[in-house]
Amino acid sequence: MFAMKQPLCNLVIAVVAGLAASASAMNPIIPEGKFLSDPAPRVGPDGKLWVFGSRDKTVKEYCSDYNDVLETTDLLSWRLHEGVLASTGPNDGVPQSNSKLYAPDAIHIDGKWRLFYCMPDKNHMEGLAVSDSPTGPYQSVCAYEWCGKTASIDPSIFRDDDGTLYYNWGQFALNGVVLKPDFTGYVPGTLKRGIVTEGQHNFHEGIQLTKRNGIYYLVFADIGRRRAPTCIGYATAKKPFGPYTYRGVIVDNYGCDPKSWNNHGGIVEYKGRWYVFYHRSTNGSNTMRKACVEPIEFDENGFIAEVETTSNGAGPELDPFAETPARIACVMSGGARIVTLGNGRERIGGIRAGGTATWRYFNGSRPAASLRLKTVARKQCSVEVRDGKGASYGRGFIPAGDGVKESEVEIKLDRPFPSGRTAVVLAFHGRPNEDLFDLVSFMFR
Repeated sequence: MFAMKQPLCNLVIAVVAGLAASASAMNPIIPEGKFLSDPAPRVGPDGKLWVFGSRDKTVKEYCSDYNDVLETTDLLSWRLHEGVLASTGPNDGVPQSNSKLYAPDAIHIDGKWRLFYCMPDKNHMEGLAVSDSPTGPYQSVCAYEWCGKTASIDPSIFRDDDGTLYYNWGQFALNGVVLKPDFTGYVPGTLKRGIVTEGQHNFHEGIQLTKRNGIYYLVFADIGRRRAPTCIGYATAKKPFGPYTYRGVIVDNYGCDPKSWNNHGGIVEYKGRWYVFYHRSTNGSNTMRKACVEPIEFDENGFIAEVETTSNGAGPELDPFAETPARIACVMSGGARIVTLGNGRERIGGIRAGGTATWRYFNGSRPAASLRLKTVARKQCSVEVRDGKGASYGRGFIPAGDGVKESEVEIKLDRPFPSGRTAVVLAFHGRPNEDLFDLVSFMFR
């Protein structure tokens, strides 16, 4: 049985630095009840993929006093290491400031992991921290005062084939320098401003520079749709500092939450395949973001085709006859959102008449005759089962409940739900403006 949902305005998830938690092959890749945003993927010399990020703790503000990192060897099993860099507390690695830690990046060079951090502190906005291990603890060794006093966020590091180190940062307009080999400063005369801009390239923030087949790719939070940076977009050039040509959107997280507003991520090649990392917001807020991943493909010209947000991510398509946690829904509407309870468990709440929730993709070995839902009911309502193309397969009623006790309801379908690859969409029906129920999980039968 689950505890009563806490009010979102009071939601705070307890965290302990240094602990590790695990997740399996679904989106989000961050464990239930944990939050990692601004994912920056890096392949280490150990052959593991490390995804560095910031941590949200409340619905009221972005980020916190910690940077964390995810670890995987197969993109199916993920291990979270918390507090690899902290700005407060007993593991404080940035004694120069107690400000929050925003989006980081990291790289392994000469036997050391170097983490580049940023903070909303005008006297210490960006800097370098070093560790022997990707899991820390990291200790700040210098500040990058030359980054400026405004729009000094979201650092990114890139090492070119000849060993040259390019450091980028900024918001609305991108800045870049060539770092000195010892990382303590930049090479005089290399400072570039306006490498990409909001007006010409839809650049908002959250840059990553990488290279493939001689083409430089800038990946960033893209404001071209809805004037909100819900997309990960990209631009290409023949040189690290451009000029860059805007190429389009890689992934768009719009619809992950009623208040989804921003995105941040990067692309990486791992074991012969390329992937895009991004985040989704939860809990009816701009924050409480959770890292996700999707495979991507390049065409013969080096362009990246836009991909959908999915529930299975880099893992295999889901089995509709296994229990599917509601919390991995990739698109929701009508107020539905992922909610986090005080005990860290997650489910879909905010369900009202006219809303929907979507999970993609499943691959059934046979047609299904019914759908079993695990719910926490409040008001009498009904749930309609659809596929990803909008076809309806039946509707079942959920009786009123006390809003606390978990119960199961089985919907007998009017016709078999098809086998093979498909999305599952649940549409919610009831009296307007009522909080109908929470959805914990479902499975076909």
